[in-house]
Amino acid sequence: MARETKQLESLALKSAWERYAEFDFNAKVGAKQRVYLRQAAIALAMFAVLLAVFINSYSSVSFFEFTGWWIFDTIGEVLRVVLVVVLISNFIIFALLMRTQQQESSHELRTAAEEIKKEIYLYRTVLQWHEECEVWLSDRITKIQRHVAEGFGTELILKPYHGDLPPGYDPADPNSDPGFTRLSPPDYLRYRLEKQIETYSQELSEPQTQRYYLSIGLFVTAGLSMLLAAIPGGHFSAWVAVAIFAAAALMTWLEPRDIDAKINTYNQLIAGLNIIRDWWFSLDKQDQTGVEFFKLVIATEKVIWSQYNKHASEMWHAIEELKGKKDDALEEVLLLSGSAAFLDQDEAEEEEDHAAVVIVAETVTTVEPQPIETDKPDIIEGVVEAVNGKAETMDKKIVKAETALMVVNNDDLDDSRGYQSKKRGTPHAFVVMPFGRKQGPDGRWIDFDSIYYDLIKPAVEAAGFESFRADQESVSGDILTDMFQELLLADMVIADLSIDNANVFYELGVRHAVRKRGLVHIQSGRPYLPFDIFNVRTIPYQIDKNGRPDPDHIEKDKQAITKITRETWASDVDRVHSPIFNLLDGLAEPDRKTLRTPLATGFWREYNEWRERVTISQRQKRIGDILLLTEEIRNPLIREEAISEAGRAMRGLGRFELALQQYRHGLEINPRNNEFRREESFHLNRLNRTDEAIVKLERLLQDDPNDIEAMSFLGRIYKQMWTETWEDIKDENQRLEEAFNALHWLIKAVHTYLAGYRLDQNNYYPGINALSLAMLVDSMASQHNLTDDPDVEAIRDDLPKIKGAVQFALENRTEKDTTDYWALVSLAELQVSIAEDPIKVSRAYKKALTAARKNVYNLKSALGQLKLLQSLGFRPEYVQAGIDAINGELDRIHHEEDSIDVGGFPDPPQVFIFSGHPVDAPGRTEPRFPPAMEKEVRDRIGKALDKFDADHHDLAVTCGAAAGGDIIFIEVCLERDMTVEVHLPFEEARYIQRSVFYAGEQWIERFYNIRNNANVKIWLQPDYLGRVKFGDNMYERNERWALYSSFIHGIDRMRLITLWDGLTDDGPGGPDKMIDRVRQLGGITEHLNTTKFNYWKAEGKVNRALDLLARGG
Repeated sequence: MARETKQLESLALKSAWERYAEFDFNAKVGAKQRVYLRQAAIALAMFAVLLAVFINSYSSVSFFEFTGWWIFDTIGEVLRVVLVVVLISNFIIFALLMRTQQQESSHELRTAAEEIKKEIYLYRTVLQWHEECEVWLSDRITKIQRHVAEGFGTELILKPYHGDLPPGYDPADPNSDPGFTRLSPPDYLRYRLEKQIETYSQELSEPQTQRYYLSIGLFVTAGLSMLLAAIPGGHFSAWVAVAIFAAAALMTWLEPRDIDAKINTYNQLIAGLNIIRDWWFSLDKQDQTGVEFFKLVIATEKVIWSQYNKHASEMWHAIEELKGKKDDALEEVLLLSGSAAFLDQDEAEEEEDHAAVVIVAETVTTVEPQPIETDKPDIIEGVVEAVNGKAETMDKKIVKAETALMVVNNDDLDDSRGYQSKKRGTPHAFVVMPFGRKQGPDGRWIDFDSIYYDLIKPAVEAAGFESFRADQESVSGDILTDMFQELLLADMVIADLSIDNANVFYELGVRHAVRKRGLVHIQSGRPYLPFDIFNVRTIPYQIDKNGRPDPDHIEKDKQAITKITRETWASDVDRVHSPIFNLLDGLAEPDRKTLRTPLATGFWREYNEWRERVTISQRQKRIGDILLLTEEIRNPLIREEAISEAGRAMRGLGRFELALQQYRHGLEINPRNNEFRREESFHLNRLNRTDEAIVKLERLLQDDPNDIEAMSFLGRIYKQMWTETWEDIKDENQRLEEAFNALHWLIKAVHTYLAGYRLDQNNYYPGINALSLAMLVDSMASQHNLTDDPDVEAIRDDLPKIKGAVQFALENRTEKDTTDYWALVSLAELQVSIAEDPIKVSRAYKKALTAARKNVYNLKSALGQLKLLQSLGFRPEYVQAGIDAINGELDRIHHEEDSIDVGGFPDPPQVFIFSGHPVDAPGRTEPRFPPAMEKEVRDRIGKALDKFDADHHDLAVTCGAAAGGDIIFIEVCLERDMTVEVHLPFEEARYIQRSVFYAGEQWIERFYNIRNNANVKIWLQPDYLGRVKFGDNMYERNERWALYSSFIHGIDRMRLITLWDGLTDDGPGGPDKMIDRVRQLGGITEHLNTTKFNYWKAEGKVNRALDLLARGG
């Protein structure tokens, strides 16, 4: 498996050798300086001992005491001064030594140099065929330099290295490493492993010699010092001797202790490397494969590195891996994405096949956002399988991946009843984290993809969220727009702070700056966080030695993340999670609508497609389409927008109960949405639940006192409470009297409208309503000669100002936008109060009709206001002019609807929906609807229709036209001349093939007879709703579509008839699901339980026997 040695032209490798040489050179210089200092300290100590002995002996001679011998006294004093200077110098050297020991500068530089050297050898062996090996090496060198700089701070001053690269390379020595070549196994053994054994052996002899001589010095110094201390009469000198001995003894004791540690370390290193070398040579030639070479490199580097990372067990752990007792010898490379460097030629070809499998798997994941489980879906996992003896053949893997691809690309996939829909409208959780495999602050590699799919995603989904993570990282310093949109609008952001990742910090900073809540921080047990976020609460999780979620702690970690996510989501809506919003009290969170970026086309594609279809459905008055399409939107951020428009559509079609249902769904997504809160109150009032509406609006105004629309809605309710006191009275005089008696409600409505208008006089809606009602107050007060009511007088005083302000606002608005229907119709309503000629009123209303877009609800709303004025006798001619204009437009719209098929039918008295079993296919083992039971099924369906007196005025709706219950129900309804709507999940030919053909040609003929009947309208799901979303079931979708389409006629008119055995569960769709849905809505159901049919009783035994014979049983 030997490869040709190739010179590497790598700037990253050259830079790595330069940094190694620089750190190695300065480490050696620092070590030499420390040695010199220690030697100087010992020498001075010995000199001080000798000097003290000499002074003591010199002073004991008697003639030194003669006064005439002054020169000897001078010599004695000089010697004492010298002794003091020596002692001071020794003290200074001691201080320098202590300072050097504290900083351990040479040791730190040596560690950094050896770590760089380790990365260089990994780069030249196991990483050489990795596609990003240059980036990896540069990144590692940068991190090592940063760690060195952080350790020394401003005291780091390195002397430059000017020698050759790599240091110590001798071209004449065949065992000298040239440094810039790829390393084959023999090269690696010669240049790295064996060279390191040789180096350790040479370094081992030096400390052994040092220990021998220092031990001798210890005994000599001890003996001399004790001898001096025993001399009588030399008290001072004896104490000096003792002190000097203590210093010398301390130095000579510490040095052998360090030396012993070095000797022990070198012996272990040599032993470990020898074991590795012997293991390699013990392998047969054919067994010295790329995988084994890979293990050799990793084990060797771990052993060499063990002396620097201070984990003594690391070395022996690596050797145990080498012997096969552990399966994590591949730990380093498992956390990268390439291993071709150590594969043989045939293995490299196999790798290409495996890469093809990865490509297929990636193709699969582009169709289904969930990760597809394959057998070890990357190249490295193939290496792991080979090591563990569990690898499958590549052929099997390719077949398996291709099979998965066929399943996903099959057009019939969405027909499968085995697929379950995701829960729609669940809150979104955007996960901010690194991608792939990255190195942590402690040097461990972390597999963030595994952490996401195995830990974070399941935990977040268990908390009730839909998890989302961007599939690629930043490009050109900017993050992708779709991801950016998710980041801004997601209900929850989960940020993994396990490593210092620029993308993560950037995205987290953006979220902190624009959203005050919805943040959870997690990390994989790092010892510290960067200063700017050191105070945020983080949830730790455990990882194993492969950088993946620790199997022993994964369930506990999932529960912790799920718990904190739920608690954060359920916390008080005023709770602030962003540190920025916590610090800046005056910072206001922007409205989520203002955070929409049009560049995020992918993010908003679902909404744009929905809006296009809903616009068509609204024009065709197809409520079922609108409801279903809105329900299918999964992204709650987009769904919030969709619900708002769907609610307006329901309101425009006059279905207030359905509009209320939509807005309440919206409040489940965002309880703080003021629009939904207002519309909920509005529709509660429309459904005569006035007290509920008032309470909700008052609560909204407590939360937001400046909500003009809420004030307008409340004013409208007070107005309605006034009209309810008199509108049903037929006698005109009595009606006017009752209206006057309830004037206090009208005055309250005027004050409420005026309160909103004063907040913004450009908002004409509360203004025009305040003006119209104020004119009524003035008119009725004048008719009853009411002149002493202060409220009435205040309104009269404000009338001129209100009239001028409202007229200016409306004229200004209509000049800017000539298509604003409400502004135009409000201006027309103003003319009713101030015009001097009815023609001006008629002209104003006709101008407004040009912007009405045939919206019957809007027209009837304006007409209702005019009829209110008419019932109170307010300016009759002017009011009639407006009524005539609107009635004329309504007549034209109704005439067009009668002459043009807009896809609907007149409201029927009853709507019958059917869902039931198809006829049994030949060979069905457990009969449910055998063909012989058809007559009884027809009779039972007929009796159910007769029970409700069904006739030609009623409407029938089915979820299909399958052979069996569907076709029989349709035929029975057509016999009663009923109109029938048939909803099919796909085109007719395909439907016949799947749901009719199996039962025989007679059923196909019956299907075509139904289709050709004039009373039958067939709706095809793809034409109106588009393709079914991935993961949804089109049959279940079809049933919901049929059900929702009936809502336009009212739930009180709906009757569900099901043909169901009460036992089977047909998956997402089926009669059982329809029964549940209708009952939840309060509809009426009629269950035809097939297990109780006469066919299964004694008189049906003959028929069952004939069926068995027909099936060959």
